[in-house]
Amino acid sequence: MINDEEMLQFIMKNAEMGCHGINDLKPYAKNADISNALRSQNIEYSHIYHNAYNILRNRGYSPVRVSKAVSALARAKTKREMKNDNSTSHIAEMMIEGNTMGVKKIAQHIRHYDKKNQIVSSLADKLMSTQQANIEEMKSFL
Repeated sequence: MINDEEMLQFIMKNAEMGCHGINDLKPYAKNADISNALRSQNIEYSHIYHNAYNILRNRGYSPVRVSKAVSALARAKTKREMKNDNSTSHIAEMMIEGNTMGVKKIAQHIRHYDKKNQIVSSLADKLMSTQQANIEEMKSFL
């Protein structure tokens, strides 16, 4: 079973990766509508990240950020992908792929979470619903 700290650390890292991914893609977004969508999604991920971070800190835990190596690999993949195709539809496709991976991982964590704390459960559910909504929003740009 996953405890509160493990779930919060995961939520924080997952949201952080969402922010990193969006920030890496934003410079390539030439379409105003997708730029606005990315900005909005980034704000949502940032709220989730900060909520998890603050809960961890308030409980005396040390939040653990995504490793620099993982961030660098993701950034390199984005640059490589955008070099080949920086169209709006390709940006949407990459966002859908990232959010789909996030949904799979948070669903696994929720299934193994001991669900002792309603605030942590709600934040996990919020992350998953945010990612699902992000997928739906990005479909309109394909």
